[in-house]
Amino acid sequence: MTRTLERLRKDPKLAADLVARHRQAMKLSRTLVLLLSGFLLVASTAAADEVARGRVLYLRNCASCHGVKGDGQGPVAAQLKTPPTDLRLLSLRYGNPLPEAQIARFVDGRADIAAHGPRDMPVWGEQVWKYPEGKGPSAQVTSRVADLVAYLQSIQQLQHHASLR
Repeated sequence: MTRTLERLRKDPKLAADLVARHRQAMKLSRTLVLLLSGFLLVASTAAADEVARGRVLYLRNCASCHGVKGDGQGPVAAQLKTPPTDLRLLSLRYGNPLPEAQIARFVDGRADIAAHGPRDMPVWGEQVWKYPEGKGPSAQVTSRVADLVAYLQSIQQLQHHASLR
């Protein structure tokens, strides 16, 4: 280290070159940080928009059974033969993050869920999920269903068990 300092003292041109390179590296670092920050801001805004659109769809199509909070306590839940699932706990069963393609199949009717009834029931009305009678490409997820899955991801709760020991 002392040899390097001695060389820099003896050769002002070398010291100036080193300072210039350092400034250039710092400028590049600041540029990269700004670009990354902008990218993250755009990505988080897009994700927030997806969740907001999913919430609107959820409240319109799912909350009557699954509840406003997704807890399975919707206004018609008591009249149902099969109690609605607490959608806030899906990640306990399917993992976190939720597997979009698998959850989408439950939502859009491609996977049979007895509690949702036949595909001509009101829960499947308005061609909301695009695939009538549960048909459609197995890997395709419509943007509306993707929004709904994003909302479901946003309400996931981890199950915590307190212990007195």
